Amino acid sequence: MALRFAMLLAAGKGTRMASERPKPMMKLCGVSMLRHVMASVLGLDGLERVVVVIGHQAELVERELRGYDDVVAEVVAARQPQQRGTGDAVSAGLSRLPDLLPGVGGSGSEVLVLPADTPLITTNTLEALANAHAQAGNVATILTMEVQDPTGYGRIIRNAKGAVTQIAEDRDLVDDQRNIREVNTGIYVFDLAVLPVAIRRLAPTNSQREYYLTDTIGLLSQSGYQVGVLPVADVTETQGVNDLAQLVEAEEMMRQRIISRHVRGGVMMVRPETITIDAEVEIAKGSTIWPNTLLLGHTSVGSATEVGPGSRLVDTVVGDGTQLVNVDATGATIGSAVQAGPYVTIRDGVVVPDHAVIEPFSLVK
Repeated sequence: MALRFAMLLAAGKGTRMASERPKPMMKLCGVSMLRHVMASVLGLDGLERVVVVIGHQAELVERELRGYDDVVAEVVAARQPQQRGTGDAVSAGLSRLPDLLPGVGGSGSEVLVLPADTPLITTNTLEALANAHAQAGNVATILTMEVQDPTGYGRIIRNAKGAVTQIAEDRDLVDDQRNIREVNTGIYVFDLAVLPVAIRRLAPTNSQREYYLTDTIGLLSQSGYQVGVLPVADVTETQGVNDLAQLVEAEEMMRQRIISRHVRGGVMMVRPETITIDAEVEIAKGSTIWPNTLLLGHTSVGSATEVGPGSRLVDTVVGDGTQLVNVDATGATIGSAVQAGPYVTIRDGVVVPDHAVIEPFSLVK
């Protein structure tokens, strides 16, 4: 099925990040977590509008949303004045989506809801969730996972027949609920015709005195609606990032994913465990990246080019058939069939012409 709407929850402060930067703006592989999630969401076919709920340092996060004018879906922001929980955040986001008459599911207007701190989520998984939702005729479908240690996660509670009846947050668990290993990832598809009604019925009756989006599952189930789940195929995709240790771990997984994508695209990587490539770097087919090389920012490398070992390129354009050995360049344009290095520094704004030869130990400015 084609989702019409998506909502990203990006209002949190992220106090455990030890940074003044809002959590959605923390970067891995040169790109903010928010932009990683946006890339996966915007890869979905049929999206009409993406609502990003912002709150802490809203102006900074809103600036990150600029530059999406060329995408098919409309990208808009909704402000959550006070961070009173995920349910309150969705309430703010609903103000930027159309009002629909309450139905019994299958309204044809579904909304994907997900947090902005799951940078490893992929378009394929989001498509699978949307398809599972449509095929089952649910009003809500939860992306779930099985974990060995469920501490900190909301548990999926089922009745004797196996039907989902609620999500119980970790701090509010009772009795044997703590042993449940099927947990919530925080990613859902809802029928937009029933979600606003459930949101309006939320109450801050939990230990945090917040409005939990998870409580809508119990409310929908109690009202006789069908709620389903889709177990995620790869649990690493749904890894949330709540502190610097988790950010480092997620960045390494993203680095490996980026390396793999370029190798599949025809780029040779020599000792890839030593190579760092940012998410928005472009490398043409037939090139070779040698060990201990960093390609950062918006760097672009042409075909049949060799970079490294020991090179560092930042926001630099490199032409076809060029060889760069231990070259450090920032904001430069390096032509085709250039030979440079080793131990060459090229300063910001320099344009190196085609077929140029830059001798070892040179500073080009």
